[in-house]
Amino acid sequence: MLTRHPEGARYFLAIAIELALKAYLLDRGVSDDWNRIYLRHDLVKMLRSARRAGFTDAPAKLAELAALLGPYYSVHAISEMSPQAIGSVCWVEACETVRALIDAVVEVAGADGFRDGAA
Repeated sequence: MLTRHPEGARYFLAIAIELALKAYLLDRGVSDDWNRIYLRHDLVKMLRSARRAGFTDAPAKLAELAALLGPYYSVHAISEMSPQAIGSVCWVEACETVRALIDAVVEVAGADGFRDGAA
């Protein structure tokens, strides 16, 4: 999928980062309205806010990936990433990083914590 649809893959990775970090913040009591108003789609700001709220288990490469995708994602311009920016990332590793992020958020919040609120 990554080699055939890199734009879609980049977009979905950014969405996954956003949703995982916002899920962590929601679990810590930060309201969805606050997230929507102050964080919007800024992946770097979300990661910083999650760290301030106690999230210490972020994968090592997450900050770099958020910094790369964030400026494009926040203005709905993933398709405008330069070939140099795209080529600077191993997208398989990026997928692994995002998977590790999701796993870390589930571990911290507890799988039951997410299921309880989803009903």
